[in-house]
Amino acid sequence: MLPFMHNAHFHPAARPLPGVGILYESEEWSSHALESQARACGLPAFLVNLETVDNLDVLAACGLVVNRIFASSWCRGHRRSLERMPEVFAWLQERRIPVINSPAAHFYEIDKDLTTRTLLAHGLPAPQVYGVFRPHEAAEADIPFPCILKPNCGGRTTHTHIVHDREELIRAMTVTPDIPMLAEEYLPTSYGFVTRIEAIGGECRLILRRGVVEGGLSAYHLGSPYAPYPDCSERVRRVALDAMRLLSVDMGSLDIIENERGCFIIDVNAVSNASEDNTAMFSFDLMRETARHVARRYAVLMEERHDFAGNL
Repeated sequence: MLPFMHNAHFHPAARPLPGVGILYESEEWSSHALESQARACGLPAFLVNLETVDNLDVLAACGLVVNRIFASSWCRGHRRSLERMPEVFAWLQERRIPVINSPAAHFYEIDKDLTTRTLLAHGLPAPQVYGVFRPHEAAEADIPFPCILKPNCGGRTTHTHIVHDREELIRAMTVTPDIPMLAEEYLPTSYGFVTRIEAIGGECRLILRRGVVEGGLSAYHLGSPYAPYPDCSERVRRVALDAMRLLSVDMGSLDIIENERGCFIIDVNAVSNASEDNTAMFSFDLMRETARHVARRYAVLMEERHDFAGNL
């Protein structure tokens, strides 16, 4: 339990506390770990599976909701949760129940085209956007090569392709489902790795080098090796935090390419994932640190509620 949760106002024995609902869509280890770590901080946290829970009234007594609905949920068989999010956000807003991350962060998360264009419009470095099209439109798509293709709503490098000519493009699209695909400038790294940053509460909490595997992609599930990156430049750190603020992401992650031209944000996630072995691998417990941040936010909200009630 965190020190600030021990005072009379926040201690669970003092009075019933508004709950902390954690929205999730699949039995990821990380969501259950977050619930456990949040409870260890003294929070009355509980999981709500939006695939199976129909009645949102289970959230009615919450003082805070944590959104862990991934943009990739649809390609893992959990489309219902993703499709319900506009309704869920409207329901929470009507009842003035705060959410981490914000609805804005979620809608950036599920629209990579919007995210990249927003970054570019505000002077932050990102790949040029060539357009969004469906696989059957690939033959007529007016895009330069090489380029990278990825689902406009997705993640975990699923259905992601680096293509060097139209023949490769058409071949890649024949094995891609009928979904909107984003075509962007392909920016190779000059150093053999992608910079991965976990940002929580306006701070870069974990910075890693994630290796590029054969074919040019980089991902944990593809076998990319990881290494600490303590000498990551101040420029890259600043760009990462500026992007998170712009996109209203209070806790999440970024992938950044570094090469001779500079650094470029190639992905922003409003929901961070981790597997059980990552804690030992990175010497950093992402779910524990996430829970601690949620606890700090919750404490502030409860103080504000207490002050408001005291002034009635």
